[in-house]
Amino acid sequence: MLRLRATGWRAAAPVAVLLAGLIGFTSGQPAAAEPASLTQTYKCVFPIMEEDPLTVVIKADLPAKVKVGEQVPAFHVTSVSKVSKSAATALRTVGGATLEGVATADVTVHMPEGPLNIGLDNTIPKTPLPQPPADFEVTATGRAPALTFRQPGSVKIDVNRLLLTMTPRDTTGAKTALDTFETECTLDPADQNKTLHTVQVEPGTTDPTDPPDPGGGDPVPLDFGIKGSTHIKAAKGSAPLAGGIDTRYDPDKGTFDADLELDPTRGQFTLLGFLPTSADIAFEQAGKTTGTLDAAGVLEAHSEMDVKLTGVSALGLPIGGGPNCRTVEPARIDLASEGRFQPHIGGKLKGTYTLPGLKGCGGFNDMISAFTAGPGNTIDLDLTHEK
Repeated sequence: MLRLRATGWRAAAPVAVLLAGLIGFTSGQPAAAEPASLTQTYKCVFPIMEEDPLTVVIKADLPAKVKVGEQVPAFHVTSVSKVSKSAATALRTVGGATLEGVATADVTVHMPEGPLNIGLDNTIPKTPLPQPPADFEVTATGRAPALTFRQPGSVKIDVNRLLLTMTPRDTTGAKTALDTFETECTLDPADQNKTLHTVQVEPGTTDPTDPPDPGGGDPVPLDFGIKGSTHIKAAKGSAPLAGGIDTRYDPDKGTFDADLELDPTRGQFTLLGFLPTSADIAFEQAGKTTGTLDAAGVLEAHSEMDVKLTGVSALGLPIGGGPNCRTVEPARIDLASEGRFQPHIGGKLKGTYTLPGLKGCGGFNDMISAFTAGPGNTIDLDLTHEK
């Protein structure tokens, strides 16, 4: 998927709001497309090496002419980057066998109503690093949403620079010591051609002041593995978390819904302020996880989970829990991304929540409930495409 982000290069307003206001989305008739191509040379700084050249060929199918109110259909973008032998050598030195990530192009759309800066994310699939090291090519693909221009005139699409977010992995699929890194690439020479395509927008019959239609593209499936932990304030202890989340993301609206599954886990706590206690914990989704991912990469999510204590032991002796021991109502968990969340890489989420009281936990139900229930609990999650 290619995600369209309005930026000050790397920060922006929500996609749907910005594009609806400045360009607009419609379901009008598509314009005829023709091939567009741009070759650029960049200077990039990769980890453990000096500046290195990068040649990129960007291709897309775009119309030469459209009318005001006529739709430019959602278009695919492909970029092929020629990476040097030096970069391959550096990545191989840290144990890298493959490379994957996202190439974000900083693009300015020069419209009659003013310039619009956006970022276009192109997915780089897992690409083998040559052995022995040699020059190699990396192909990235993406997709932009349908656009409709609101004023007649010339629209020029310029590509200004690139941001590479890359993850090298070893032969087992694990991350190398470089982890995931960002590399900013600048045009070298700086005065080379930046224009991918020019579209002539001709007068049309559509009233440009009509409210834009946000369209209705198909949701994009995004699946993540989950690793993290939760701290229960009242119980003065923590439990590790693992599982997965299957997400359906609508890039036009910046919204998603998801199925969240958390694996059973065990936490170590303190009962009555001094008694070491362990609890076997299970989770059951009470409704779809929903949320938003805006153009700046800020993700917010809301989940509701029934929490079960399938076993509770103090000093190794069972004191309660069981298949019917669960919260009296679902726990409502609100999460927000820490830093920029990238759909094809993942990111970190944090949140706080209140744990409701318990029922069905046996003769010590009230005591167990008292040492677990309450506000101020925290949760930290790392979402990746590793499941």
